Amino acid sequence: MGARVPRAITLTLVGLIVLDHGRAAALPRYGPFEVSGNIAAQELIRFNPDIDKYALVQQRNTFKLRVDYQMFENGQVLQKYDVPFIDRGKVFILYRGVYDSVYGLTPGFSQRDIYGNPISSRLDDLSNRDAIAFENELREAYIDLAFKQIPFSLRLGRQQIVWGETDNFRMLDRVNALDLSWHLQQESWDELRTPYWMMKGLWDFRQLGPLSNSFFEFYWNPGDWVPAKRVFQPRPWSVPFESPIPVLVDNFNKAFQTFAPKKGFTVSSTLYNETQLFRQGDYARNPMDNSQVGARFSAVTPQGVQFTVNYFYGRENGDDGTNTAAFSILNQQDTIAALKAGQLPIEAIAPYVHTFGFSLNYAEDEYTQTVYRMETIYELGVPFSDSTKTYVANKPPITGLTDRTLDRVAAAVLSNNAFGVSKRDMWKGMLAFDRPTWIRAVNRKATVLILGQFFWHYLVDNPNILCAKPSTDKEPCGGQFNPQIKGFRGSFSSSGFTSGGVPFIDKVRDWESLVTLAATTFYKGGKIVPFVVYVLDPVNSYNMEVIWMFDYFITNDIILNLSQRYFINTVDHPVFETWGVAGTNRGRSETGIRLTFQF
Repeated sequence: MGARVPRAITLTLVGLIVLDHGRAAALPRYGPFEVSGNIAAQELIRFNPDIDKYALVQQRNTFKLRVDYQMFENGQVLQKYDVPFIDRGKVFILYRGVYDSVYGLTPGFSQRDIYGNPISSRLDDLSNRDAIAFENELREAYIDLAFKQIPFSLRLGRQQIVWGETDNFRMLDRVNALDLSWHLQQESWDELRTPYWMMKGLWDFRQLGPLSNSFFEFYWNPGDWVPAKRVFQPRPWSVPFESPIPVLVDNFNKAFQTFAPKKGFTVSSTLYNETQLFRQGDYARNPMDNSQVGARFSAVTPQGVQFTVNYFYGRENGDDGTNTAAFSILNQQDTIAALKAGQLPIEAIAPYVHTFGFSLNYAEDEYTQTVYRMETIYELGVPFSDSTKTYVANKPPITGLTDRTLDRVAAAVLSNNAFGVSKRDMWKGMLAFDRPTWIRAVNRKATVLILGQFFWHYLVDNPNILCAKPSTDKEPCGGQFNPQIKGFRGSFSSSGFTSGGVPFIDKVRDWESLVTLAATTFYKGGKIVPFVVYVLDPVNSYNMEVIWMFDYFITNDIILNLSQRYFINTVDHPVFETWGVAGTNRGRSETGIRLTFQF
């Protein structure tokens, strides 16, 4: 769904464009220094939800500056002094500054949550608009070192690590969590990944028995990890509901007035242990408490099959389309302690997960002229909200009037809307193909590159859901029973109601799947590059996304991009899809224009 173009497209199109136009201009190189960058302005207009109702939702201005410095060359620094052990070394720095002036204009526009209910706030109600509008970030700053005598290299510093070749949705590319507040996953992942301070090493075996192009690669993030960034409405690129924190605060303070009006208890929006939803769990950002590690081996067989074997040990990112739990309720003792301290008795979580991965890549030239790709992972200990783990008062019985009162308050507020966590294993995978195809009716001078992908997620040992259709009033859904006695709940875990008063529940499915089909080509020697994408979720009411866009190279340095995204739903009720397609983005179809100047 993003503009992220896979490696096959990138190599083909960039190569042809460079051959036709020559290298895009950069500032003059000065010895070992080279400076380049770009300035871009992007505007997005949302149709909300009809074509005659539209609103400006983004007016983002971006400045990027890149510096390349060849520090070491042929074992020397400054082309003069010999350096022991180091053969080559290059410094790379990338800065990004952003100002989204839509937060200054604050055009108020109405939004609805995933249940179709209007939300209470608008853009101009945000109190921290300046902090949201501006970004001043060192995106990457690292040094690449290649050693003498041994085939070993290191990359040290702030960086992105890209393993895997899926497009638009994540599989093996999972080292750097995404910033989904920028534009969800609708743009290049190079822009959306959160860079970390890390160390990456690579040992190049070259030929290892019958295997060619073989290498072993590893990384270590010594404490700099944060989860995927998600925000709430009225932010334009948010999860489709308002933050539950103010609602919980209000409910707790009302419950105090009911159960203990003279005790003076109140809570703030601070979560237990000062954790932060979607940003910080119960850990310190240091090597002892928050290290992430990974390794992979890659090689090519004599038959031309390129494969990798991967392992990751890190905290759950929360950005690959899995309905993972972002928070958990506390035990009775910690709940009472939190309420006494004026904190909300829920805790943001990001537990460690073991991930084993495997990929294949094979170019079949004789019969189909197609590149076939496959990626799969198996995860151990993925966290899910478990509706059987509710907060129950007086279990076990407690003593003391104050503690009993706080216990009753917690049960009254939390019992149906916040749950404990259970962990399960998951199997995920992707099958894909890339094929250049002559379609004379579309382009007589160049092939059309067609790309297809099929994704799946399987949740191992998913508990049965007793109430499969919450809208019915028959038992076990109606009457004295909880609308969902058993089962895991998804990201939108509260039992919500549509504007017609019909209840719906976000239940976690055994299987999730997604199909993407994309095509691109080029015209006029690479001056015009169109790109179309179709995304289908066949599991969740066949919700879809259709994208068309094209880049027009006005000159080598000035690029105009026009885009249109349609989010299509086939049903009127809420669609709790996991991928961030038309269920999450109902009513968010948009038109975009971006102008980029490269230097």
